[in-house]
Amino acid sequence: MNAVEQVYHDMQSFPEMLALEVLDFVEFLKTKHQSLINQELEKKIQIGIEQAEAGLGIIIDDDYVNGLNQRIEQRLGAGNGRISG
Repeated sequence: MNAVEQVYHDMQSFPEMLALEVLDFVEFLKTKHQSLINQELEKKIQIGIEQAEAGLGIIIDDDYVNGLNQRIEQRLGAGNGRISG
């Protein structure tokens, strides 16, 4: 079981108020580390661009699409412009 699965499993028995506190902390961590998340996404995007330019096929997984959607939303300043994937 990986860390995400373990957290999910443990959270199943938490009361709602405690679960909200954990969610608050997750949002804090996400905000705190957003620049790292953005850097990783930019690396994936750059690799995809380089592969496309080289004529290589690229693998687009859910993380890639979700990250791309987030970047688009940030740049457009809207929460509804989604790329389906």
